[in-house]
Amino acid sequence: MKNAEIHVLTDEIINKIAAGEVIERPSSAVKELIENAIDAGATRIQIQIEQGGKKKILVSDNGKGMGKQDLDLCYLRHTTSKLHSADDLFHLQTNGFRGEAVASIAAISKMTISTATEDGDGGRLILKGGNVEEEQTYAAGHGTTFLVEDLFFNTPVRRTFLGSETSECTKILDVVLKTAIAHPEIRFDYKVGEKAVFIGVPGELRTRLAEAIGSGIAKNLLPVDYTEAGVHVTGYISPTTETNGKRHHQFLFMRKRPIESKVIAKAVSQAYEPYGAQCKPVTVLFLDMPDQEFDVNVHPAKREVRFANQNLVFLVVNHAIRDTFQKDLEANSPFIDLSASMVQADTGDAPVPQYQAAPAHSAAPIYKTPEPRRNNEVNEWKKAKSYSVADDVQDLFSQPEAGKIISLEPGQGNVPEPKPESAPWTPPTLFQIANTYIAGEDAEGLLIIDQHAAHSRILYEQALATLKNGSDLDSQELLFPELIELSKLEKQIFASVDGQLRKLGFFVEHFGGDTFQIRAIPSALPLSRAIKAVHQFLDSCADTGDSDPSHITDTIAKAWSRTNAYQAGDKLKPEEMAQLMGQLMSTEDPLKSPYGAPTLMRITLDELAKKFKH
Repeated sequence: MKNAEIHVLTDEIINKIAAGEVIERPSSAVKELIENAIDAGATRIQIQIEQGGKKKILVSDNGKGMGKQDLDLCYLRHTTSKLHSADDLFHLQTNGFRGEAVASIAAISKMTISTATEDGDGGRLILKGGNVEEEQTYAAGHGTTFLVEDLFFNTPVRRTFLGSETSECTKILDVVLKTAIAHPEIRFDYKVGEKAVFIGVPGELRTRLAEAIGSGIAKNLLPVDYTEAGVHVTGYISPTTETNGKRHHQFLFMRKRPIESKVIAKAVSQAYEPYGAQCKPVTVLFLDMPDQEFDVNVHPAKREVRFANQNLVFLVVNHAIRDTFQKDLEANSPFIDLSASMVQADTGDAPVPQYQAAPAHSAAPIYKTPEPRRNNEVNEWKKAKSYSVADDVQDLFSQPEAGKIISLEPGQGNVPEPKPESAPWTPPTLFQIANTYIAGEDAEGLLIIDQHAAHSRILYEQALATLKNGSDLDSQELLFPELIELSKLEKQIFASVDGQLRKLGFFVEHFGGDTFQIRAIPSALPLSRAIKAVHQFLDSCADTGDSDPSHITDTIAKAWSRTNAYQAGDKLKPEEMAQLMGQLMSTEDPLKSPYGAPTLMRITLDELAKKFKH
């Protein structure tokens, strides 16, 4: 009889297969160990890594720890303290629950587990490839420390698929930030080597967001609290004016567990869509719903979630964001009272409407209708002049009385037509402030221009036109090429954007190993900034992961404009300032940089008079 070809796999092979499903890279191991620490009731979690987590991962907590019996079981497959029946899979209140995480990490690393309970029960285990090498006593305060060394040492093929050290560090930081945001009550300390990268002090969610993504963004976030059809959505979102958000500023949680969901991402995108492409939202959303309405037991790494009714979740998230916008509008919009607060002008002929700010608790703007006017009234209400986009552009090199005014606020009036006998007008005198801002006078006061933002707008539109019509920008060939060393990540980016780089004036060629030579740079770029400019350009192009060609073109154009624009501290000649002003006013959107920052501001004559108390 022929021997059976099907056979039972060994525990070693089974563990390595499980490890491949659960532990894809160092960040996966960090995620699992942090979640176990949270489930152990830790109030402080310390993370330290070396070489992107490939050489070392240390996760230490002050949780309840494990006794000797639990320690002897924790590294075995399918062992857990969080499930007691199959039904528990659908009523989860913890993060880790599969019983595969520690076993999977141990199977592909050299692991040391040190743990103790409050009464001193515990110990230390040293494992290699999932097998116990040594047992030791351990005397310390309650808590657990996992030391993972040489990750993937016995599966070298998987190491080849890992990214650069910088890339892996970034992925681990992403895990730490998401978990820290989900648990603002826990202190987090994250180090790369001996350098502290992130410290999260226990506090409220907005404070944790300030630590994670910056106080400038966090302070402007709008609170979300919305319930519909049994789905509860809480958290924070940015106002529609936010232009600095990025993909890593989108955080989504299901009962404090970080998740990914294309359905929810689409709901967020659609809610912000009416506010234009310049709007880059920051969203931190926590969802909760009945247990039977979702399932996180889908992916081995617990990243994805499945909803029983995806359309309902889409609508509720979309409605939650729009509801937040509406509440913000109502809380900050004035209402017009045209009845009781009407007052008479000096002539007694025409009533003048009074504007009052709406209280913060007002449910909606209140509009009151004025009493009918007398039939014999002679004076008519003056109609406010409508705001025109054309008013946003002023020819600073024409007569100010005749030119259009750059209106930074809707409703600013037009200036009268010039008188025939007006004296010839000369262009305004421009000067620099701190070699960063350009100042000059116009008909309504003082204009101050951010030279970097303004120049970025000009170069961005030039680059877009060049990339779209297939032409090339002027470049200057270097007599002696500059040598530059690129990281592995930069080399990958360079390979994908080399063609666009050449069109924009950069000629960079491989010289050997990680070294490249810069043979030509854009004509207007100083030689002293050539190497820094290439590094900055490649760093800015790191966001070209999207396969949409128009998005890639836009990203490259933005990167080129930021790289080549005048920087803060660049001293400009009078003719350079004048040329910059003229070119800015010829762009499609002179008021904003490609990244949404303002290019200029005005201090009006009225504002100056108030400052001097005239």
